[in-house]
Amino acid sequence: MRKILIFALMAALAITLSFGQLGTDVYVGYNLGIKTMAQESDDVKFFQNSVSFSGSASQTTSFIDLGLLVDYEIADGFSIGGGIGGAMPIMGNVSYSSGDATNTAISFALDGIIGVNYTYPLEPVMLKADLIGGISFLNLNQMGYMVKAKFGIGYDVGALTVSLGAGYELRNYSIKPGADQADAKPGTLSFNSIPIELGITLRF
Repeated sequence: MRKILIFALMAALAITLSFGQLGTDVYVGYNLGIKTMAQESDDVKFFQNSVSFSGSASQTTSFIDLGLLVDYEIADGFSIGGGIGGAMPIMGNVSYSSGDATNTAISFALDGIIGVNYTYPLEPVMLKADLIGGISFLNLNQMGYMVKAKFGIGYDVGALTVSLGAGYELRNYSIKPGADQADAKPGTLSFNSIPIELGITLRF
């Protein structure tokens, strides 16, 4: 699956670079957790603060997230592109175990993303709306997806726009047991959060 992610990112980058007018969108922020959900199976169990749980966790999971999109303006105010992102839990972390294995803590997520952006100019202020989604890997070995919608306001300085925005993000993962447990049933894990992000957009 990691090869698929790398290929998809290279393809998105190659398509974007084939156009004349490029831009980059870099963001970093804090994702305030609003709900953490897990569905255990007979073979996969979930833990928070060393306590097993299924359903809603007692403590929501918050993240630090960041990302980079390389995009192309397809129409006035509209751009589309691809890139890479990631997230690291900083509060309310969750771990999981399968079979007799020890608990594995979730340390980070790596995302291959596609994004659509709309910008409405009110010079020098800019209104921004972003829809981002793609494939995601927890600890590089558990696959899922992420979807994010956010709205913000920016300040335009020539080709550079600095913005601040917030929205909603969903991360959902299928937690599979080890390869030596071929008949084992996976569990599911999802994170709902409110991303509060600082973004920098640069148009070439």
